Amino acid sequence: MPPLEQLIPVSSSVSLHTILTTPAKTPLTNPAVVLLHFWGGSNHTYQPLITHLSRDFPIIVPSLRGWGTSSRPPDAEAYRTADYATDIIALLHTLSSDYPKVFANGVILVGHSMGAKIVQFMLTQKYQLPSFVRIKGLVLLAPAPAGSFSLPPAMKEQQVHAYDTAASAEFVARKVLFETPGAVDDTIVEELVTDAIAGSKGARVAWPEYGMSEELRGEVARAVRDHREREGALRVLVVVGELDVVETVASVMERTVNELSASGATVEVHIIPGIGHLSPVEAPRVVADAIRSFLV
Repeated sequence: MPPLEQLIPVSSSVSLHTILTTPAKTPLTNPAVVLLHFWGGSNHTYQPLITHLSRDFPIIVPSLRGWGTSSRPPDAEAYRTADYATDIIALLHTLSSDYPKVFANGVILVGHSMGAKIVQFMLTQKYQLPSFVRIKGLVLLAPAPAGSFSLPPAMKEQQVHAYDTAASAEFVARKVLFETPGAVDDTIVEELVTDAIAGSKGARVAWPEYGMSEELRGEVARAVRDHREREGALRVLVVVGELDVVETVASVMERTVNELSASGATVEVHIIPGIGHLSPVEAPRVVADAIRSFLV
């Protein structure tokens, strides 16, 4: 099947711009990989990773509501974790109906930063998926925790306006997301800036205003325990950059790895030396190899 790139309706008011690729070889033997991007990104953020994974795995990559060319709900309260998750579940319903063979071997949910919080919450909604679409595991890249995190007021205000202008977005990219000067080409930084400032105002503001402070630990813990009782221990791969200052190694270990392990998940951790927050962009081959090793 040739690669598809289209707007797919997920509700009466929201459509998600989605990329779907499948390996040339048949029959398909590996699970489909669903990639959810970070706050400020789009499905374009994952292009380098898609290149490294698409030969072996079906790949599904939406731009979340408010980002890329997906729909932009005007309601400022329409960008909660549950809203994003509901969209993705509806998307998987549509795609599994149109392309059932893509889902024959289950799905791996991959989330980066904010996308990782969405992925964890999706586990709580797995019974809303078609019965034959089985979640085989989670891959969390520089994950935001399922628990609440509140920024100091001054930092929160800075984050709310981080993507207001090209200059502010470039500052975030160069000084926060990439810890090493010159980590990527200027062209890649320009693409990231374009994505960030193109997001709807609601989407740009929602994560620092209320998204990161949503408390979902209890729900996620119950879902992990339920998965263990019904299907065996949930497998989780956590990938974090050694130099990440957004989701530090220490924070990820305490607030994500330990929380999931305590609930009964089997968690593998891969720390990438010399890398900051945007590992799918800065080190796509390393991330792809970690995912491939985890899945095969």
